[in-house]
Amino acid sequence: MRVSKKKIIILTALLISIISIFSGCFLNKEEKKEGTKYTVYYVNQAGNELVEQDYYTNETDSNNLMNELLGVFSKQPENAVGAIPKGVSLINYRIENNIAYFNFNSYYQQIDKVLEVLCRAAIVKTFSQIPGVEGVIIEVSDQPLMDSSGNPIGTMVATDFVDIVGRDINSIRFTNLVFYFANETGDKLIKYETPVTYTSDFSIEQYLLEELIKGPEQEGFYPTLPSNLKVLSVTVKDNICYVNFDNTFLTNALDVKDYIPIYSIVNSLSELPNIRKVQILVNGSSNVKFKDSISLEKPLDRNLDYVGGETN
Repeated sequence: MRVSKKKIIILTALLISIISIFSGCFLNKEEKKEGTKYTVYYVNQAGNELVEQDYYTNETDSNNLMNELLGVFSKQPENAVGAIPKGVSLINYRIENNIAYFNFNSYYQQIDKVLEVLCRAAIVKTFSQIPGVEGVIIEVSDQPLMDSSGNPIGTMVATDFVDIVGRDINSIRFTNLVFYFANETGDKLIKYETPVTYTSDFSIEQYLLEELIKGPEQEGFYPTLPSNLKVLSVTVKDNICYVNFDNTFLTNALDVKDYIPIYSIVNSLSELPNIRKVQILVNGSSNVKFKDSISLEKPLDRNLDYVGGETN
């Protein structure tokens, strides 16, 4: 059967119209995703890992956004459950001095430890995204949430829960990391300790160094390393941690005493149970001197003589 040229033109036009209609529908669906994207965290149905879901909103007021996110957070999405276990009630919540507070009833203390960590991680990772919120504190019946040793957990940030999204809770580890930051005058180190949750396949040494480079967020502590410093590699062998930095370590050193950056690294890493000494390298070489005064030729031991006090 022979189709006329006129019919071909008509069919082509019709096909283009159909494509345009479907394209328009697709664009309309995309238009519904206007606004700022937030990630809401839930617990999977097996109760052993976090899952995430994108949420878009045009809300900019922090308190209104907290209310809106809490409404989404409380829902049960497909293939997941709400992060707050049954029996746990949220008594009240607020944002105060850039901290988001969540006050739960006493049943919160009866949650299984594994589930509690997931619940806490979901809350912190979801609500710390609110502009202006610098941390999250969980309270139980108006009292601070305590750890297993009876110490207040205090303010938490998203990075306290390292890479646990989509990971089986059985692979998650809990520890306290110790950082040595500088004091205001740059001649002493100050010890800072914080709890961290991470997966067993994650390099805790790499994370510690990255956080040390990022610098402290708490008042009273000061950075010891340049923020653009790159960690080229980190390995541990025979209880010696080999840290390889780029040349920024030598060229962009901060205006602090020569020993401060060195022992900020060595003392912080040496707090890890598997590390006794630290070998610092620059571009793979240890044949260098830091600020022409400290030789990096051999592994260095922890030295607490430069520590001036403890603040938390």
